[in-house]
Amino acid sequence: MFKDKVTLWILVSTAVIFLGAVLFFNQIDNQKNNPKASVAEERKQLLEVQDDDHLKGNPQASVVLIEYLDFECPVCASYDPVMKQLIEEFGEQVLFVERYFPLIGHKNAMNAALAAQAAHNQSQYEKMHDLLFAKQNEWGGKQFAEMNSFFAYAREIGLDEEQFKTDMTAKETRERVERDLNAGRQLGVNSTPTFFLAGEKIPNPRNIEDFRTLINAALLKAPKIEEQALGEKTHEHIDLKVYLGSKQLDLSQAKYQSTDEDEKDPNVHVHDGNGDVVHKHREGVTLGMFFKSLDISFDQNCFVLDTGEKYCSDEKNQLRFLVNGIEDSRFADYELNDLDRVLINYGPKDESLENKINSVTDLSCMYSEKCPEKGTPPTEGCVGGLGTDC
Repeated sequence: MFKDKVTLWILVSTAVIFLGAVLFFNQIDNQKNNPKASVAEERKQLLEVQDDDHLKGNPQASVVLIEYLDFECPVCASYDPVMKQLIEEFGEQVLFVERYFPLIGHKNAMNAALAAQAAHNQSQYEKMHDLLFAKQNEWGGKQFAEMNSFFAYAREIGLDEEQFKTDMTAKETRERVERDLNAGRQLGVNSTPTFFLAGEKIPNPRNIEDFRTLINAALLKAPKIEEQALGEKTHEHIDLKVYLGSKQLDLSQAKYQSTDEDEKDPNVHVHDGNGDVVHKHREGVTLGMFFKSLDISFDQNCFVLDTGEKYCSDEKNQLRFLVNGIEDSRFADYELNDLDRVLINYGPKDESLENKINSVTDLSCMYSEKCPEKGTPPTEGCVGGLGTDC
């Protein structure tokens, strides 16, 4: 009996090992027989938008335009106003991604990229980006690398200079720049600017009209934004406060509230006269989507009300975004999560936000099973028309 069990165990083990070997070598053969498939998959992964990519336009867009750029490249500087115009024209339909690709022949290209990333750490990537191109003739084209120019630019745009110097020379900053550089090399980038539109490398357009034609063609092939499914249905609640200078934005106003007669967005809204709690009904909903439904524009630089009133970061004031008391750099791209306590503040750069952080309610907890001590939640009114549910 014992020998029979041993024999059976050996047979089963041998079969398992044999099957595993067959599957392994089949996988190797498949890769050998279809190398294009593995290359295509790797390429697709390299072109996937990362959470910390530098983004402009619509994060929900189905068409993505990626630019690999070098701040010391004169051609990149020439394309910059073209890109700004395209972002203005296609910002609702296209996601624009900027990635670093400092060329070896440009002695200060790496330092410029490090400066942009260090400025990003203080939520001022865009200002440094614009200044580097505007003053390219001052710091570019030199025979030796130097950092003093970039320290001066940090002062010019009002950054904390000591933090900037620390960040610019930090290992993490260089690794972030080199991540873009290495991905670009794997994608075959060898010059700047290099553009990838809808997953395909395109020749550098000769003018903005050529660029518009290419983008419009990509949009025709892509699914419409409104047709893209967000995610699974959910029912989450987020506390929100917005301070703009000396006043608080009152989201309980009728023009911001969703009702059966005036539904703002079935996926994310405020309703029942409560402007402090945001209701989220689909996975993937971002803060930018919520404000867009209210005709409010929001990014890392400006908060623009439906009235056209603007609150933009400048030398004295800064637009800041905090989640659960911690500053976050994602701004409009941030996906709202159940029980988040969100604060948006526009005010002096050195302003202490402790009191404003504490003013954010925790009413959302009342609606959640995670907080039974808060008691029974109030009955929520049903908001939605045809094609939606409660």
